[in-house]
Amino acid sequence: MQTLNLDPRLLLVLLLFSQLSCFHIVVPVSAKVLMNIDCGSSSPEPYTDKSSLVWVADDQYVKTGETRNVITKDLPPAWDSHVMSTLREFSILKKNCYSLDVDNKSEDSTSVERVLLRASFFYGNYDNKSSPPTFRLQFNGNNWTQVVTSMDRVVYHEVVYSLNSISSTIIVCLGQTNVDNFPFISALEVRSLDSDIYSSYSDPNYPLFFDKRVAFGVSTTVRYPEDSYGRIWNPIDIPSTAKVRNNSTSLEVNIGDRPPDIVMRTSAVNLISSANITLQGKTDFRVPFHINIYFSEVMILSSTQKRSFSVIVNGYFFADKSYQEYGPVIPPYGRALEVRFENVTADPFVGIFKIEIVPTKDSTLPPLINAVENFYIGDKLVQGTNSSDVISLGLLQKSFIQLQDWTGDPCLPSPYTWEWVACDSDTDSPRVIALYLNDLGLIGSLPDFSAMDALQTIDFSNNNLTLAIPEFLGTLPKLDLLNLEGNNFSGEIPCSLLKNSNLKLSVTGNPNLSLNNNTSICKSNIESRIPSASNSQNFI
Repeated sequence: MQTLNLDPRLLLVLLLFSQLSCFHIVVPVSAKVLMNIDCGSSSPEPYTDKSSLVWVADDQYVKTGETRNVITKDLPPAWDSHVMSTLREFSILKKNCYSLDVDNKSEDSTSVERVLLRASFFYGNYDNKSSPPTFRLQFNGNNWTQVVTSMDRVVYHEVVYSLNSISSTIIVCLGQTNVDNFPFISALEVRSLDSDIYSSYSDPNYPLFFDKRVAFGVSTTVRYPEDSYGRIWNPIDIPSTAKVRNNSTSLEVNIGDRPPDIVMRTSAVNLISSANITLQGKTDFRVPFHINIYFSEVMILSSTQKRSFSVIVNGYFFADKSYQEYGPVIPPYGRALEVRFENVTADPFVGIFKIEIVPTKDSTLPPLINAVENFYIGDKLVQGTNSSDVISLGLLQKSFIQLQDWTGDPCLPSPYTWEWVACDSDTDSPRVIALYLNDLGLIGSLPDFSAMDALQTIDFSNNNLTLAIPEFLGTLPKLDLLNLEGNNFSGEIPCSLLKNSNLKLSVTGNPNLSLNNNTSICKSNIESRIPSASNSQNFI
């Protein structure tokens, strides 16, 4: 803050109202805390933080990764040191996932339709490499963001979206982007939102990715329970302004996106009546985004007083096409006002955007502002890999322990498919077209995965698979390569496989497999369909 010369009467008013802090704030309780996951914690008992949030260890939600301890001496005060003192590191698979089932119901049996999901990361030089990693963050098969972690601050990302009516499971995945640059995560939080919160910007099939949420009148970070929806509002000081508290005995915040009372009770008020409030923001967004700006009058105005201003986004700062203006704005007393700007464009090179609060000519009082948040609308939510394929892959995982570490969507987002599958190019609901399960030490018989009828390639070579070759393999309509060599199959080769002239079949190295099929309809094709060991590698 800066100290400037100003009208003594205005200064007296500002100081008077900034001291009125005895008003009771009622926190709404319409939101429900669904999950607080302390990633990397090994404690069998839940932990309750100073905000009465209950945190649980993450081992029931994830199958991979290693727990690591973090020294939290440099942790910002807004974050719980106990929760941030552990993390989970992922150093093996290219994609590692958490599976969170919110059961589509809140504690009072109200249906949960819309959620806020937050993932937090505190590096704290836990690995003594002084090299904070960068990696990808995904949810439910959708790209979320690139996470760029920091040495000494908490990095977090939020997405708001509507749950799928078919499944209430939330899948959060971390994808490795660089060798020896291991993804990690410190905390996961899920909050339910009222169905109309942030709902008017797009239909429910599109997620909202939030960048910044700041409050200009508060001195400390605002989060749960002051914000019952669990949002985080960070305090920001604006030069040449004073923090002034609203003197209304009641404050109605019944507006669309419902900022918390405490944010709307405190404003940053300019110290000079005729001066602008100028905000310059920086965002990682390289796509058009939305800005919500919140206002509330701090005092009852006399008949000779007027507070009126226009809100300008990007003004002359950028090209004409990015200029937007709203006004005049007259902040309401005892109520909240939300002003929205859509499809704002930041500077494409450095990500800068600008907001100006400009007093009108007839305004007798300086402009004020309470809070700002910005977000962008993501691509349409994907349906995910074909459900029949997912079920069949689950049968394979249930049969073979070597496959059980792979979680999340098998195909999406590309290129983070499971290492042993290949998928078609459909970016919404892809099909699995290949299984590469060779040399994995699989033991036992194959389950029926005939529902994967888009399969073109299957390689089970060099395992220890037993019993008969399943008949269903011959029913897969698109299968053109089947490699079963180097196993312990027994019995006869199904006639349906031998009759398929388009199929490249390899069964060598199965000592208990009969090559003399007694089914007369197959006899004429047996010699041509069973390759010898010398040429079996030509088509694999």
